[in-house]
Amino acid sequence: MNLVRAPGLADILDIACVTLIIYSFLVWFKRARAAFVARGLLILAGFYVFARLMDMRMTIWIFQGFFAVLIIAIVVIFQEEIRHFFERLALWSFKRGGDGPDFSRELEILVRTAGTLAHAKVGALIVLKGRDPLERHAEGGWSLNGEISEAILESIFDYHSLGHDGAVLLEGGRLTRFGAHLPLSRDFSKLSGFGTRHSAALGLAEKTDALSVVISEEKGTVSVARDGNLRALKGLEELHRELEAFYREKAPAPLPKDALHFIRHNTREKLIALCIAVLLWILLVAPR
Repeated sequence: MNLVRAPGLADILDIACVTLIIYSFLVWFKRARAAFVARGLLILAGFYVFARLMDMRMTIWIFQGFFAVLIIAIVVIFQEEIRHFFERLALWSFKRGGDGPDFSRELEILVRTAGTLAHAKVGALIVLKGRDPLERHAEGGWSLNGEISEAILESIFDYHSLGHDGAVLLEGGRLTRFGAHLPLSRDFSKLSGFGTRHSAALGLAEKTDALSVVISEEKGTVSVARDGNLRALKGLEELHRELEAFYREKAPAPLPKDALHFIRHNTREKLIALCIAVLLWILLVAPR
């Protein structure tokens, strides 16, 4: 006797839709650097599935109440990331065709400014926002919302400027904030020979996908912090390559590239999402 019925077309579409939703959340947790939250949720989901299979009614009742509270907690904790996700979802239809945005002017300004500041041994910290929000990690400073230019950047990091010791935040070709204070890294093994600015750049790189350009006022060197790593560069050409790679990765891509990226990447997340969707269908829908 079959315990579950054979899936029809509507069931297949149902599984595909749930798989896509679960996959989107798994990738979102991954990009939001909250993979530990996703693992915890999967463990709880596993216990819940076991309770359903064993018909443990009291445990099921407790889990259902807990999940309701957990959803509210996730919305509160990750409200900035959720808002950013829906903003990207709403704007996706406007970015499907054509080439990506032109970031060449911004890139050249950053490289030339870094070269000027490094030659004059003027300390600086410039943060390029990725997909992760920066609001919760940056404190103090002043809002600016100005167009990027060499003159403004050099003025901000002048010794006489009130915000020269802080960081400049750059998003979408505009300087959104200056004089901001960032969380300091505690990974002293990576900070040997570096100063406070480098510690702040690495601290932000450990918490977000932003890229930080750091100019040392003691040595006149240029370094970049990204993905939890801090690296001193050999020259402006290397900085140009680092910035170009960052912009191309973070800039919205045309639809064909997005489709190829979807097919080739996050295979593990796809399999996990499919398994969860099939298991939910078997437990909740398939039984006669």
